[in-house]
Amino acid sequence: MNLIKPHDRISLAEKIGRPSVALVVDDFYNRVQTHPTLAKPFSIVAHWQEHKQRITEFWWIALGGKPTASYSYDPVSKHFLAGFNQTLLSDWKALFFEVTHTHLSPELASAWQQRVEMIGENLLRQNDKLLGDRGRPST
Repeated sequence: MNLIKPHDRISLAEKIGRPSVALVVDDFYNRVQTHPTLAKPFSIVAHWQEHKQRITEFWWIALGGKPTASYSYDPVSKHFLAGFNQTLLSDWKALFFEVTHTHLSPELASAWQQRVEMIGENLLRQNDKLLGDRGRPST
């Protein structure tokens, strides 16, 4: 059995490559802007190029890359305010799956999609918690 030492591991980000991460993010958000269900909640984005740069950095880091910029992310409240729900998450994941499979090998697309599933489910749990907290009287 060959063990890979931590310093010899290659992150998913490095396997995909920063240019490909940026390409996926760019194509995805271009499609979002005309998507039948996603365009409306994403219409709150005022500066698409800036948004794409931030999300490229987010995914680069989420896929194991080293940060190249410093951003503060608050995805839970931003998605909550945009009306995020299970249906939108399903549509978002389906579109993302389509885009990753357009630009990446099946192996890399599937690996990225696993991260999407994990992050999406966490976001949904946090959203549900916020919805539950809204219905409770404040103390």
